[in-house]
Amino acid sequence: MYLPFMMLRLWGWPGFWAFFVPNVLGCTAFGFVLDAQRSRALAARLGWMCALFSAVTLAYQCYFAGWAAQYFLVGPNTASATLAPGALNTIAATGAPIAFLVIGLLLALRGNAFWRTAGTAVTLLSALVVLLPGGTDLTPAAERMPITPMIESLPLGFAFPTLCAGFFLTPYFDLTFHRAAQQAPSPRVAFATFGLSFGAMLLLIASFYDPSMGTPRIGPALFALWGLQLLFTISVHLRELITAPAGIRIPTAAAGGLTALAVLLATPAFIFTVGPALAPGHPLLYGHTGTMLLPGEPAYLAFLGAYGLLFPVLFLLEPRGAPRKLIAGILLVGLPCYLLGAFDFMTYLMPVPFFLAQVAAWRLSMQSKMTKHR
Repeated sequence: MYLPFMMLRLWGWPGFWAFFVPNVLGCTAFGFVLDAQRSRALAARLGWMCALFSAVTLAYQCYFAGWAAQYFLVGPNTASATLAPGALNTIAATGAPIAFLVIGLLLALRGNAFWRTAGTAVTLLSALVVLLPGGTDLTPAAERMPITPMIESLPLGFAFPTLCAGFFLTPYFDLTFHRAAQQAPSPRVAFATFGLSFGAMLLLIASFYDPSMGTPRIGPALFALWGLQLLFTISVHLRELITAPAGIRIPTAAAGGLTALAVLLATPAFIFTVGPALAPGHPLLYGHTGTMLLPGEPAYLAFLGAYGLLFPVLFLLEPRGAPRKLIAGILLVGLPCYLLGAFDFMTYLMPVPFFLAQVAAWRLSMQSKMTKHR
């Protein structure tokens, strides 16, 4: 619920639609590709990678909770009469994710009946946040600035394959999706309904964009929306990590370590004081384009690399029995390609790891066919 703001800032409405269409279609397609039986088989086949997906998603939400709390709620350089400058930021950055984790853990232990009701309630309440202060843009139409791209559209075209790979492939690691496919009377109806409501939610979040600032329009409505979505997402992925079958689980220490790292990354010591370029209150100028990224957004984009690089490559290679060294090699090549594309907008590098993974997957498939013929 934050990436749409970055896409609007960087590429205007073309960027938003490049994010919106594969995202909604990828989520909706899950229920049309898999029924309950196929879902169980695929989750068992992917195994620990599904639990890793939930752990990374949990860490990602905790990072955003800590970052958003200190940057948008408290604000950089905020001080009080009794606390030193930055102390409030640190309290917000650590307190917000911890609070979400504690409440999320209590909710994760509830049963299916509670979660069916909770899912419906969160969907309805998310739409009703527009009634809160800040939910509607009161700026006169004549004074509203158009959303203009900060960089040209060609880099977006190179980034689009990565967006598609992430949004079309990573849902198959999502244990919450597998739970829905396995328990819904009709997965197709369930995911078609989800696609419609999810698309509406993304359009709602886009309505909070302030083109004059290049950032979301901050207010109670947006914080309520973020709070609902964060708590729901953290709770359901905690639930999946707790209830995952033995063949899917990852060590609790691994999930906890990822989450602790995310909280650490959100603290001001990392966000605001890693070098002069990240000084409080100053936007971060990244890349030859001079495009503005706010402090903390590079770490946000780095987390997205799990969904745009790690899990798509795993999906293409791990189920085909690819050697771990091959997978690690492609990921090592792909990491700088992704980071240079995300941070410096050298997006022509971003398709490289997927090309390599596709070639490797094709060779593995050919070898498997030859083995069967023998």
